[in-house]
Amino acid sequence: MHRNVTAIYRTFATADLVRRELSDLGISSGDIRVIPDMDDPVGADGMRTDRTHTDRLHDLHLPDDDLRTYQQSVRRGDYVVSAEVDETQIARVQQIMRRPEDEAYNLDQRSDEFRDAGLDPYSDPGTRSTNEEWMGRRDQDNTDPFTRSYMRNARLDQRHG
Repeated sequence: MHRNVTAIYRTFATADLVRRELSDLGISSGDIRVIPDMDDPVGADGMRTDRTHTDRLHDLHLPDDDLRTYQQSVRRGDYVVSAEVDETQIARVQQIMRRPEDEAYNLDQRSDEFRDAGLDPYSDPGTRSTNEEWMGRRDQDNTDPFTRSYMRNARLDQRHG
């Protein structure tokens, strides 16, 4: 079983700090994704319009309800950090990801906020690589409000790093 842990942050500085701490833990840089992967401010309307962010979120292969939350958060200026980890790293990764609690969102509250929002499609569905083995299922035993963990049958395709 392969595992993935994800969180949302208000600033790129915090997302990048989390990335560095995960890397220091020994997680390969190819298994850590920050979306967007740079300090990317929102436009004058308070929104981001770059479709590559939406596609990179789709490439995480997460359940639609969670994907919607991540898409809407990124669109409004937030940053998603997602790490592919092994079973023995989950507790430590969650500790790292929730440590800056003043910068991380409570994901249940964030999901409630975006419950009625639309789900953005992949920009070109014909080019999206999919594999049912990659589809993440939320870990229902995770009680941490600042992170979500997912289980999948296979590692994500590294082409989407």
